[in-house]
Amino acid sequence: MGPVSAWPRDRHDELIIATHAIHKSKPAGRHETKVNAGLGQMAKGLARNVGQVIVHGKISEEIRNERYETCKSCQFFIEDSKRCSECGCFMEAKTWIGGDPDQLCPKQKWSR
Repeated sequence: MGPVSAWPRDRHDELIIATHAIHKSKPAGRHETKVNAGLGQMAKGLARNVGQVIVHGKISEEIRNERYETCKSCQFFIEDSKRCSECGCFMEAKTWIGGDPDQLCPKQKWSR
């Protein structure tokens, strides 16, 4: 965008308007639209998750599906990006991680 940019300003403005329209059309309430976790918090979570993977590996598909269903019904689940607004993790991947569920879910909602 700007005098030397290959990205046309009118296209930029169209995208901004479309993005605002999408966010306004979503129902208010249950699902957050942004990640509340800061960069430092997400980095610590990533390090913790990597440690859990190294020690415990991957869980069964049954437990993964149970965890993911819990996430999808949680108020902190962001439907568009399939992320948790509390920890910033991509839940389609994180729900596969073995280990202590209370350390993996920031709200301790996973039973196993």
